[in-house]
Amino acid sequence: MNKKILIAASNYWTSPYQVGSHHYARLFAKNGWEVLFISDPISPLHFLMKNKNQLKERYSIYKGEISSGTSNIKIYVPMALITPNEKPLFNSNFAAFKWSKLTFPNLKKYIENAGFGEVDILWFDSVLQSFLIDEIKYKKSILRLADRIESFKKISPGLIKAADKLKNKADTIIYAAKSLEDYVKIYKTKSFFIPNGVDFSHFLGGSAGFVPEDLKSIPKPIAIYIGAINEWFGFDLLFDVCKKCYDVSFIIIGEPSVNISKLKDLPNLYFLGKKPYNSISDYLYNSDVGIIPFNINHPVVDTINPIKLYEYMACSLPVVSVSWQELKLLASPAFLAGSADDFAAKIYSATSSGKKKEYIDFAKKNSWDKRFEEIIRIYNN
Repeated sequence: MNKKILIAASNYWTSPYQVGSHHYARLFAKNGWEVLFISDPISPLHFLMKNKNQLKERYSIYKGEISSGTSNIKIYVPMALITPNEKPLFNSNFAAFKWSKLTFPNLKKYIENAGFGEVDILWFDSVLQSFLIDEIKYKKSILRLADRIESFKKISPGLIKAADKLKNKADTIIYAAKSLEDYVKIYKTKSFFIPNGVDFSHFLGGSAGFVPEDLKSIPKPIAIYIGAINEWFGFDLLFDVCKKCYDVSFIIIGEPSVNISKLKDLPNLYFLGKKPYNSISDYLYNSDVGIIPFNINHPVVDTINPIKLYEYMACSLPVVSVSWQELKLLASPAFLAGSADDFAAKIYSATSSGKKKEYIDFAKKNSWDKRFEEIIRIYNN
């Protein structure tokens, strides 16, 4: 009989932001495990929001209209009357710990009916689903920490308590950034550093021979950013860099969740919106440098081990990034900048660096496959 893993994830399965939980789910399935991938819940109140693009996809998964595309991965998005967030009432302990009691159909019954009421591994990438550690039978539980959750504005006091509960009760803690060591130091005996990685074979398959339609009229050289455009994005930095590099085209791929009006009138900056994960490599292979323009004063940035750095390099792109401690510890071949002037200068240096093999070799050494091997070693021991 195949082993079973239930993965409680933050991002839904078809999200354009494919993070660790997605990649590990695929690798468990590839190695013969049965996987149930449950992402964070939606609520009828979500339908009152302006931006409903992601909501439509999540609702389709809830209705069973979208599948994983892999026979041994089941995916689901719960529907609940309330979902935890930072707003009054929704930031309570009740919302953090009891929202699952208000799901329809009942989430615990859904899990049992799907055949995952008893699993070999109960895996948490999301603290919203902390209730599962008390409700599901498991042989081993794993909490994977990619960030210090208190740094996010939308994290309520109730969810911080949920995170503490999981840190206490989980059999194993995996943390994805060296700078999180202090965050888990009292759990040192059960904590393991396993950084983020890259689906190397996926990105190796891209080609500069195919140019996406919305790139064809954009002049080169191209500096590209792909990912979340959130509170930690360096809007002021990028504004200054675009002004300094007036002969470089800057492409942003992603769906802004904050105000981007400051950047919209820049003549050499192009917002192309979100793109399917499978098309990302086409954009990277037709660019000249990958950029990571974060706001280093935002507390989230301190603990980011950026997946995009590995993905850029898997496509042989040089990378220019702001500098923070985690990136220094990575000792990657990325160009690290300390100011807008430095960032702009290093964009020009990067486009003529000629170190494609070095970038590809770095990405190859940091594949999700290698990370998965470490996790299986921990599981078996």
